[in-house]
Amino acid sequence: MPRTASGRSSLVEPLPHHISCDAVHVAFRADPEIIAAFLPPGLEPLESGEGWAMVAEMAKVSLSAPDQAWKDPARSSYNEGVVGFYCRFGEKIGRYTAFVWVDRDWSMGMGPIFGWSKRLAQVDRSRLQGCNPAFSSMGPGAVAGGTVSRYGTSVLRLSVHVPEDAQAIQALPGHAASTFLHRYIASPSPDVPDIEQLFELTLDNMSMSPVWPGQGAIAFGHADDEELRALGDVDVTGGYLYQRGWTTAPKARLLYDYGPGANR
Repeated sequence: MPRTASGRSSLVEPLPHHISCDAVHVAFRADPEIIAAFLPPGLEPLESGEGWAMVAEMAKVSLSAPDQAWKDPARSSYNEGVVGFYCRFGEKIGRYTAFVWVDRDWSMGMGPIFGWSKRLAQVDRSRLQGCNPAFSSMGPGAVAGGTVSRYGTSVLRLSVHVPEDAQAIQALPGHAASTFLHRYIASPSPDVPDIEQLFELTLDNMSMSPVWPGQGAIAFGHADDEELRALGDVDVTGGYLYQRGWTTAPKARLLYDYGPGANR
């Protein structure tokens, strides 16, 4: 999208894409009944009400254009903010990202392909450059924060403070789970039904740096066209700094088709 004669104008290059993130990550618990309102039909929140928020610097390398990362860095780097929840489809536990904010239109173009609800925003995070005399590197003593805003109004603010005596861990606490995707495309005609589907996506080539645990903090803003305030006061359970990489390939598995007469 858009489709053109050569494809050069498409927002998104052909998949697969190699993706990585440098993340400020805050884990929290919220009321499961409130979380349920943010989940598509068929997904149920965990009784523990587990969720997370993340602001990250991201990198994308398309296998179809591997030199793009250095020839045209603006087409290969972006910032992203997310808020998501652990949930259940039947007996399977997975992650569902309810909110995504990005600062590049081509990243937003991935939304309708897979079902990520991306919106354009200003997304920023601390850059922990170890050569800067004012910063610690991503380890003991490091402090990092991230913000998301739209049209001058705050949407999300979070931070992680790693204590001086912190010990790195090898994985984020929680569930090693695949991703649930809710793909919804409204119809332009009364003669054609909306497209609404639930998918499961597993990621390939996963890699993870050491994870630095610390104290997390999170605040939701008051933007009129955002809904995060409905979560109320959440219970922060941890904060983490890390880098992670993976490959996103077109291998999502259809779990449920909500359309009339669809083969479910």
